[in-house]
Amino acid sequence: MKNLLLTTLCLILIQLTTFGQSSLKAKIIDEKKQAVPYASLLLRKNVDSSLIKGFISDENGILQAQNLPTGRFTLKIQSTGYQTRVIKLDEIKTNSQIDLGTIQLEPSSTELANVEIKAIKPFIENLVDKTVVNVENSVMAAGNSAMEVIEKSPGVMVDKDGNISIRGKQGAKVMIDGKISYLTGNDLNNYLRNLGADQIAQLEIISNPSSKYDAAGTAGILNIKLKKNSQMGMNGSVNATLGQGFYTRGRAGFNLNYRKNDWNWFSNGSYVHQPNMNTIDITRQFAKQGEVWNSNSFYNFIAQNTQLKAGVDWTYSPKTTLGLLISGGRSQTNLYKGINRTTQRNLNNQLLSQLDTYNDLDNPFTNLANNFNYKHSYDSTGKELTIDLDYARFHDQSSNAYLTQWFGSNNTPIKSDSLIRTQSLSNIDQYSFKSDFVLPVNKTTKWGMGIKSSLVKTDNDLQFSSRIKENPSYTFLHQLSNRFQYNEQIHAAYINQDRKLGKWSYQLGLRGEWTIAQGKSISYMSDVPDSSFNRSYFQVFPSAFLQFEANKKHNLGLKYSRRIDRPQYNSMNPFIFYIDNYNYEVGNPNLLPQLTNSFEFTHTYAGAYTTSLAYSHTDQVITQLLKQDTEKRVTYQTTDNLAQRVTYSLGFSLPIPIKSWWTSNTDIYLNHVELTGKLDQTSINPMGNMLYVNSNHTFSLKHDVKIEVGGQYFTGGLEQAFNFQSGGALNLGIQKSILNKKGTLRLNASDILYTQIPNASIKYADLDVFVKSRGETRVVRLNFSYRFGNSSIKEARDRSTGLDAEKGRVKNTN
Repeated sequence: MKNLLLTTLCLILIQLTTFGQSSLKAKIIDEKKQAVPYASLLLRKNVDSSLIKGFISDENGILQAQNLPTGRFTLKIQSTGYQTRVIKLDEIKTNSQIDLGTIQLEPSSTELANVEIKAIKPFIENLVDKTVVNVENSVMAAGNSAMEVIEKSPGVMVDKDGNISIRGKQGAKVMIDGKISYLTGNDLNNYLRNLGADQIAQLEIISNPSSKYDAAGTAGILNIKLKKNSQMGMNGSVNATLGQGFYTRGRAGFNLNYRKNDWNWFSNGSYVHQPNMNTIDITRQFAKQGEVWNSNSFYNFIAQNTQLKAGVDWTYSPKTTLGLLISGGRSQTNLYKGINRTTQRNLNNQLLSQLDTYNDLDNPFTNLANNFNYKHSYDSTGKELTIDLDYARFHDQSSNAYLTQWFGSNNTPIKSDSLIRTQSLSNIDQYSFKSDFVLPVNKTTKWGMGIKSSLVKTDNDLQFSSRIKENPSYTFLHQLSNRFQYNEQIHAAYINQDRKLGKWSYQLGLRGEWTIAQGKSISYMSDVPDSSFNRSYFQVFPSAFLQFEANKKHNLGLKYSRRIDRPQYNSMNPFIFYIDNYNYEVGNPNLLPQLTNSFEFTHTYAGAYTTSLAYSHTDQVITQLLKQDTEKRVTYQTTDNLAQRVTYSLGFSLPIPIKSWWTSNTDIYLNHVELTGKLDQTSINPMGNMLYVNSNHTFSLKHDVKIEVGGQYFTGGLEQAFNFQSGGALNLGIQKSILNKKGTLRLNASDILYTQIPNASIKYADLDVFVKSRGETRVVRLNFSYRFGNSSIKEARDRSTGLDAEKGRVKNTN
């Protein structure tokens, strides 16, 4: 870990001490002596006209560029409606101070057609309302999964269970192309680890979403924007990856597009074969009994996943487009002879007993989603109406077989082996209607409004049966088996206004959501009555964003939002999810939603360097907790509401251009988290401090070779009620274009030092638990991708669907 910290600090030190001193100044005006804002200026080599760097003038037509490369170049100036201007520059040296004065552009007699400006986007961009990770063409992203890209993103952390937090705030929601993912828990974790990064164009990190978004997600939103094809005719791409970690794994995918006249047909798909392993070591201290219990697990499983998406857009008229989108897939996860060994020892480390539990798992999961979309643009001002109709269905079927063996202190059997078998069946149906309307009033003011209604029906059936070794017949366990049905309606409406007043700009929004929920737990025991609950509540979610442009260098911003996290469907299910005789997980039908108020102040210097100070307060915190029956030595995990959580965060973003061929971005965050509440009448107050550093560097070399080096380091902190220790990752990648730049070879290695997953502990009430978990995070991958077809027309529409927050709460039962 010290090596990782030293490596990261060296990367930062290098980029802070290697600034060039050269600069270039100019002001771009038109024939009326008026400023030409946002003109494109391209710096090209004299020898071969290759693009070296791109610039954009500010709103006053002024360009101020620094850290220029040395050599002889020409400057090409372009702006829509004006003739292109080319200026030959004097030789640029290390300390050149070039002032071109005022440059006038002449109007073009015809509109510029198909002007194409190609520049390399930085891996990470910090915008006013979000942080954008440009995954497309990243060397380190090639062959990786979406989850691995998320783990590398600034300010984002993923815990041992796949839960995602942003800047120390738990409860982040994942969106796919503008819609909240339909999965959570194990299913979301598996989906993101099976979704190839080569299918992703960008990852947007939105810490404070506006009222237009569903109010779900107290930590903010991660929006994964999948690649879209932008060509006319038949075209697309294919890719394949071979990876080697503890096991060999592979993935393949395609992207296909056909556009003709008013029709655009598109599809993409992927197949993943991913053997994996996971080890978990849990140590539990029972101080009063003078005992130490250790559970050591090794799971060797195979995940296979196939996903397909197909759709069509029909441009009915220049102002109206209709679309149909169908997506679905099937995943299969199998675990063979997973072993969990639990030992009971005294304080002198003498073995008292041993329990071995072997687990076989067969878990097929299928999903199908349909979306109909209507979009009408009334005029060129941006007045627009969109309507979405959605239906999605998820089917999860899982069977587990647990073989348990008991041994005494002399390692001899003390009772007969037993076998427990579980059969789980889960069906979820989701329906949604959503409509959004945008109404520009003038050039400085815009209104947005919309409505949404969703209906969710879930049906979960879990059945237990058991037998002992001497008896081949299974006995149905009525006391453990259960059926849980849950129905929920959410009706929402929002309105917001965007306005610019001189140097000030703001957005004010208000969203209201009415939730109606019904749950019923059906017992298989005749003497136990069914239990049910009914809830109905209305919540208001305001949001406000204020920005002040003090001058050309300094920009100030203030953000506020109120958001909600409703419990995952499965977290309210009172099933018992069995691990072994002393460890299990159980749901909580009495869970309430958690509510968070978030504030963030930002200062941006020169449009790039950002400092942020954030605070959030969450009530009725939905938290995963461990509870314990000390006398029986049983520890179980459940989800409950605690009183509150407060989070403080101070962040710095430093996108520093070091050389023309070396770009970098470093993010630094300091977080403090406090959690308070009661557990079985005992007050608990876990808290944690964390220093987080993320540094990524890209080196563009000759012969179309690109190298990326990146690293993360964190000192530890608080996640849920667990205190985790320090950790991080060091990643390396190299890329080469081949086959006339239509093909690309990428080789990368992730988590080189094998330090990504930190240890964790939890201490409160009578609990004293230490957890050490390791997965297959150190992997070397070789990726090949190839693009084919035409390359010159409008892309397939990037649209969201209506099943947003509802899809984000599905979780499987294994």
